[in-house]
Amino acid sequence: MRIAIVGGGIGGFSAALAIAKAGFEVTVFERSPGVHEVGAGIQVSPNAIRVLEYLGLGAALKEISVFPERVVFRRWQDDSIIRETSDDEAFSTQHGSPLS
Repeated sequence: MRIAIVGGGIGGFSAALAIAKAGFEVTVFERSPGVHEVGAGIQVSPNAIRVLEYLGLGAALKEISVFPERVVFRRWQDDSIIRETSDDEAFSTQHGSPLS
């Protein structure tokens, strides 16, 4: 079976890798002339990191990632803290991967 993926962003390429890993022939269609950074960056959750590791991208991800020491959620109206989480060994153990 041949499968077409329209869009060569993070989602398109991740889907293409997963589908190819399952044994299908995949073609990715992207109108941009090349792959390049767009925007300031993204946060990758532990669940997504595990998927990227499954797709064989774990080492490459670790090379370019910045791993935060903590994450703070604040209320936009007054900047008060809603929740704060430390990204330490306990967090990584609980979730199976760090936050990136």
